[in-house]
Amino acid sequence: MHGNVHPLGLHHPHAGDSRPPLMRFDDFCFAYGDRPVLRHIDLSIDAGDSVVLMGDNGSGKSTLLKAMSGLVHPQVGTYRFDGQVVDAASMRDADFSRRLHQRVGFVFQDSDAMLFTASVEDEVAFGPAQMGLPADEQRRRVDDCLRLLGIEDLRDRAPYNLSGGEKKKVAIAAVLALNPDVLCLDEPMAALDARTQEWLLGFLKELKRAGKTLVVATHDQSLADELADYFVYMGDFHGYADRPHVHVNE
Repeated sequence: MHGNVHPLGLHHPHAGDSRPPLMRFDDFCFAYGDRPVLRHIDLSIDAGDSVVLMGDNGSGKSTLLKAMSGLVHPQVGTYRFDGQVVDAASMRDADFSRRLHQRVGFVFQDSDAMLFTASVEDEVAFGPAQMGLPADEQRRRVDDCLRLLGIEDLRDRAPYNLSGGEKKKVAIAAVLALNPDVLCLDEPMAALDARTQEWLLGFLKELKRAGKTLVVATHDQSLADELADYFVYMGDFHGYADRPHVHVNE
């Protein structure tokens, strides 16, 4: 499967569009030390796609999300975001790095890894402040995201005192405050109770309907079935044969 081709049979929302893919991997390889994790990845994702990554533990799902976000870089091959090469050299450019992290939001599996300020309001305001937005725009984004996630009553709470579901909502709000083009989520249902899982599924479906590009790594088949325009199966994992998919990292 070459990086500029979508899964066979996919009814793609941008069929016939001559624009290049938003994210494109060509022969992308990455290893942690001497342990290969991503091997010769060819994959392209268009703006507005909703893509689900599925695979066994250790198949490279989280690392591929990190690569999309510029957190790990190719040792062989290339990754381009919106036509621009993303690698160790380009990410040393502060302006380029800032733009990429604004346009590609990454929600980690462990929300605690993302939360570090004294209050929920400060957490959501951190990204816009780092972007150098005016104070009134920062306040507007904080207010909008707290309202969108239904966590206005948590504004003054310390993130470390929140429940797992509340922390997940704060982490998502902090990412959405940057208004990213792409939202990457690593096992978003992990450690959430049934009620919060139901809420999160509905919220992600709303983002999908709004045209947000979603890339979700999950073991949750019901979430996958609801969100996927197509699947990316990784490693030895084999899912639906009759739904649009690609297989990488075999």
